[in-house]
Amino acid sequence: MTLEPHGGQVPWHNQDQEEVYIILDGTAEMCLGEERRIVTSGQAVYIPPAIYHQITNVGATPCRMMYVYGPAGDVAHWRQELSGTLPRAGVEAPALPEGARPQCTAKPQR
Repeated sequence: MTLEPHGGQVPWHNQDQEEVYIILDGTAEMCLGEERRIVTSGQAVYIPPAIYHQITNVGATPCRMMYVYGPAGDVAHWRQELSGTLPRAGVEAPALPEGARPQCTAKPQR
C-alpha cells in the first residue's frame, strides 16, 4: 500500500490478528500502544493482536509499505475504515501516544 506524502495514514485501530508492517520506501510515524517512533525504508514493525496502532507518512514523498496478517481472514477495521466508523482515539479507543499526529477518522474522499 502507499501512504500519500505529508499525512497519508492508516488511522488508529486494532484487530484480532497478529500483523507486521514492512516499510519499503519513505518515512512514517508509527504509533503502537503507548509507543511512538519514526520508521524508514527497510524496517519492520511487529503488531501483537488487540494492540491499537496507527501509521502516518511524515515525509515529502510517498511511503510504500506492505502488511501481513496471521492468521488469514477478514479484518474488521477494513470495513470500519471504508464506512468512516473507526473508533475515535481517546473516546471509543485508548488515546494516541503523547505528541502523535492526529487520527484521521473521516472516510477518504475520491
